[in-house]
Amino acid sequence: MRYPPEFIDKVQEAASLLDIISQYTQLKPSGAGFMGRCPFPDHQEKTASFSMSEAKQVYHCFGCKKSGNIFTFLRDYNGMNFPEALEYLADRHGIVIPVANDGKQDQYAQSQDVKKQVLKMNKIASDFFKETLKRSSLDSPIKQYISKRKLTPETIEEFHIGYSSSEWDRLSLHLQKNNFSMPLADEAKLVKARKEGQGYFDLFRDRLMFPIISPSGEVLAFGGRIHDQGEPKYLNSPETVVFSKSKVLYGLAQTAKYIRSEDCVIIVEGYMDLVSLYQAGLKNVAASMGTALTAEHAKLIKRMTNNVVVLFDGDEAGQMAAERSLSILLSQGLYPRGLVLVDAKDPDEYVNKFGLAAMNEKIQKSSDLFNVVLQSWMIDYRGEASQKVKLVDRLKPIFDSISDNRLKGLYAEDLMMRMNVTKDWLRSALQASQAGGNNANRQAPSEAQRGQNVQNLQSQNSTAIDTAQGENSTLHIGREVDPNDPFGPLTEKIKISDANQVELMLLQMGLKSRANFEWLLEYSETITKEEFNDNNEVPTHSQIFGFKQIISQINHLGVRKIFEIGEQVYRQGVNKFDKFFTLLIDKIDKPEMLFQNSNLGAAAASPHNQEFDVEKEQKYLFDLIKKIQQNFIKAQSKKMASDIKSDKQGFDVDKLKEFVELQKSRLSLKK
Repeated sequence: MRYPPEFIDKVQEAASLLDIISQYTQLKPSGAGFMGRCPFPDHQEKTASFSMSEAKQVYHCFGCKKSGNIFTFLRDYNGMNFPEALEYLADRHGIVIPVANDGKQDQYAQSQDVKKQVLKMNKIASDFFKETLKRSSLDSPIKQYISKRKLTPETIEEFHIGYSSSEWDRLSLHLQKNNFSMPLADEAKLVKARKEGQGYFDLFRDRLMFPIISPSGEVLAFGGRIHDQGEPKYLNSPETVVFSKSKVLYGLAQTAKYIRSEDCVIIVEGYMDLVSLYQAGLKNVAASMGTALTAEHAKLIKRMTNNVVVLFDGDEAGQMAAERSLSILLSQGLYPRGLVLVDAKDPDEYVNKFGLAAMNEKIQKSSDLFNVVLQSWMIDYRGEASQKVKLVDRLKPIFDSISDNRLKGLYAEDLMMRMNVTKDWLRSALQASQAGGNNANRQAPSEAQRGQNVQNLQSQNSTAIDTAQGENSTLHIGREVDPNDPFGPLTEKIKISDANQVELMLLQMGLKSRANFEWLLEYSETITKEEFNDNNEVPTHSQIFGFKQIISQINHLGVRKIFEIGEQVYRQGVNKFDKFFTLLIDKIDKPEMLFQNSNLGAAAASPHNQEFDVEKEQKYLFDLIKKIQQNFIKAQSKKMASDIKSDKQGFDVDKLKEFVELQKSRLSLKK
């Protein structure tokens, strides 16, 4: 759901970026802000280069250049999207999450209360399982199994691994002791009612327990692995009000930050595979908990990275899993690679047998998943006519699923060479397959529908095949945008990376403080060029041009757009403008470029010299404006000279006079 601006504002006012980041690194006061070592795992440093401003609620690392606000930090470090981060912060500060006024508030409030109780119960159960494992004797079967699987105490602690005893009601009695109702425990799928209606028994017994934890630290469910002979090998929590297996990947609470920093995720099947790889040093991993990848899983991956390597078993089931996952991953615009481990039954066995270096080498050399699947389908391919038709029909769902026409075109190019067919044949074959299909029982479309369907498919696939190199697709911002966001529904981030130095410095200085922006707005009233003098005093309103005129003379569209939006936000209220810098972080292509001359930059460069000299700041702004005006007049003069020179209508006295005036203005500014 979309949350009202008042709720978002309330959460932002209550939340503390310092409080969140301090969980992961030590920050010390430094000038107007705080400094510390960068918390991101891909930036190992010995000296502090990570700066944070509590006033602006933004951070910037001068080493790795990561910048952002509290929402981008929770996204990049914990893998949360915007609504998840918003709800996490609201819950953290006791702020009630609003619901639509549709008469269902009581029902919603009741369901939220049930969810909170279930989550609380799951946490109690997780702690109970952990304590049970700790109290198990060293010669117990479960401790011997842990030793056999080479799980270290550090790994057990980090993943909160526990043990459910073989007794039938140990957890049930513990939950009752903590005043939880057994019907609610049954709804949480921790216990189950006896058939005869006399009491409850534990759902998990005599298993190594893996809590499934959300990126925000909530225990959603459990996976239990048998440590001896028996079936099922893994027992997972059924669906509950807080857990849906098709929407959750195991391990993200620990691994999301590494997935983002490596810009790649390794997908494995089970809990032990993930834990074993993580312990060995391969930490950008997630597990599908024994189920096939779903569209929801692909969307979850998309929030963290576009690059996926899926590890499959070498058996028939692994091959089928590869085929199913290909279309799902491609449909979300991901770039999937596939790796079949033929030298071991699973990743856990492989890394223990051959080591991390061998596993990393395998991953680096993994093939495009499309090629992995296609190669298996073409094992007995001899180029016969019927084989070509069958193969194209088989490939139809995959080509239908590809959202990126550039990728579709490249796959088509590769397919033409492998099948030894022409582009025209492949295009017509895909169109015939897609237009006709193989389902004889399907109701035939009308003539008009059939014509339209074929026309649409021809347009899509002809474009993909003919333009294999493709064009750049539109860049979409990866989180929800509030309808009242001053930036509006942007489809691309505002580009400032190619702005010239002077215009970028004016932007940095203008956003450095509200006082600077106020000076640009309130003391920049339009006057005539003749009144613009060249003294060295701090300029007043009678000495420079108006704000809108200054902005119109900025050449770079991105810088100009930010100033224009900033003015709109300021006019709505200065309190809203104070949050403008924080909002801006998510909207530009290179947020670190805003920090060069900001308070954060000054704090890092000279932490003990933080006095704000108003006169110097305004003089600096004035000098930047003069330089921008010089550049603007220079460009105008050059264009006018070219127009006069190429004017075929004859000599134009008015144009010449205007040109002379421009030159006078330019000389005046130079002085």
